[in-house]
Amino acid sequence: MFSQKNSQIVLSLGLTILVMMVVNVGYMFTPHGSSLENVFFALGGKMPGGLIHAAIYFCFFICLFGINAMNKRMRREEHAFSARILPEIEQFVLYPEDVNEIKLNTIEVEKHMGAGLLTDLIKQAATKFRSSHSPAESLAMVETVSDMQRKTVEKDFWLINTCQTLIPAFGFLGTVLGMAAAILNMGKAQPTAMAAPTDPAEAAAAIPAAAISSTDIQTLIDSLGTAFFTTILAIVLGIMVNVLIKRLETRVEDLHTGMKRYVVENLVNRIQL
Repeated sequence: MFSQKNSQIVLSLGLTILVMMVVNVGYMFTPHGSSLENVFFALGGKMPGGLIHAAIYFCFFICLFGINAMNKRMRREEHAFSARILPEIEQFVLYPEDVNEIKLNTIEVEKHMGAGLLTDLIKQAATKFRSSHSPAESLAMVETVSDMQRKTVEKDFWLINTCQTLIPAFGFLGTVLGMAAAILNMGKAQPTAMAAPTDPAEAAAAIPAAAISSTDIQTLIDSLGTAFFTTILAIVLGIMVNVLIKRLETRVEDLHTGMKRYVVENLVNRIQL
């Protein structure tokens, strides 16, 4: 499990570096003041402000790879239903010797398809019945094992959930840093004197005035842009991740419910003493 998580982190880091290189090169080589330059700036093309964007991308890619891995695992678990380990014919009755045969068949299925949540649930229920000869205790075992399996699967979500939380956190951090930089730049701005009127009469009546240089204005705009665009990026990517995770959580919950129903209906409830 940890090797898979490490590979997801490495892939996410590599993809993040690639994205940042593209947007950084795009920002440097697009015409100044063009719409395309603004797009690359919004995506984090200007450094060092783009480092916050990079952190958001990194968390986003980890979530995508983690969700994809969990979906693949769910497909493997769902495929176990196709093995038809338990009898699904209505009014079919199982006797104690049939339960033992089911456990042996389940072990054979695992040799070909690999161990899975469904096969483990069936083996645990069959083993409990063999030792207690009580369908009620087998049903209690199904409930216990199903709960343990659900908690085990939920533990595999820790990296996804962590990065899901960090995406809006980095967006807020980018907002705070951008606003702080804008305030500091305003304090450091050096006013430049405006040109004095050439007419002596106007010069005598004029009030001394000063203006902020274009460089200071551009620095202020860049700081505010970093603040706003990191927030927008975090919101957009965060929404995408939330939708995908909710779909995955629903799929996982449906799998656990389906496995429990499958074992109860086709094994525990069919046992005839």
